[in-house]
Amino acid sequence: MTGAASAATRSIDLSVEIDAPCNAVWEAISDGDRLASWFAPFATVEPGEGGTVTVAWEEGGEWSSRIAVWQPDRHLRLVDELPEDADATGVEMALDYRLEARDGATVLHLVNSGLSASEESDEFYRMMTNGWRVFLWHLKHAVERHPGVSRTMISARPWVSGSREDVWERLFCEQGLGEAPDGPPSASREVAAACQGMDSPRRTEDPFRFVLDGGKVLEGTVVLCDRPWSFAGRVASLQDGVLHIEMEGSGDRWKLGVWLSAYGVEGMRCEEIGKALETTVQRLFPEHR
Repeated sequence: MTGAASAATRSIDLSVEIDAPCNAVWEAISDGDRLASWFAPFATVEPGEGGTVTVAWEEGGEWSSRIAVWQPDRHLRLVDELPEDADATGVEMALDYRLEARDGATVLHLVNSGLSASEESDEFYRMMTNGWRVFLWHLKHAVERHPGVSRTMISARPWVSGSREDVWERLFCEQGLGEAPDGPPSASREVAAACQGMDSPRRTEDPFRFVLDGGKVLEGTVVLCDRPWSFAGRVASLQDGVLHIEMEGSGDRWKLGVWLSAYGVEGMRCEEIGKALETTVQRLFPEHR
């Protein structure tokens, strides 16, 4: 057995309770349009075992996974098709969704397995874990609060430089968006459900109020705040939308991800917010225009 084949791996193991029947949750994870309402904004599905799920956060960045198990309302298993130059561990990287009916609701168990356990992969593992915490909460939010409603994604992904802490400070300050609440944790059932099974970072239900250039206001309550890695919140001022901010790297040149999900918001208003967001991040991070 080669060293790569025997490399140690680890998994992300989370669950969330969703106030909806299993068929509604199954549709949210197995239908392209419904996937695009809470996960990647571009998503297509070729259903059934042997089919594929393809997602992308921007055009040209598609990622396909093979469907290894397709048991409607019960179990979906996706196996990632790793690129040839990937740092393979010798085992497949897989994503398992298992659905369990419970008192009229659905408990969704997620296991993302086959992730490298090397010290060099610790940052990637932390980003992935935070990502799944937010996505599972977002899935719950979309199914319960916006069933059947398409999402408009408003985003900005500027190139930035420096440490995560440096970029966090520049983004969340009086001259940036505003301060990110960083108070003591609270025992929110909704937030805790999306983090069940893991040691969770600091999170609160504190209010936030961010102001984009031109006076566009985003305000709501915090879902997750893990400084300087990830921030997410429910945006009351955007008809119960979602804000997710990710620090995707560190060093001389890396991507900051700012993602706003709007449901049932008029197109012109989304365009105005998008322009304000782009103007704001360009002002804050002009070094890599």
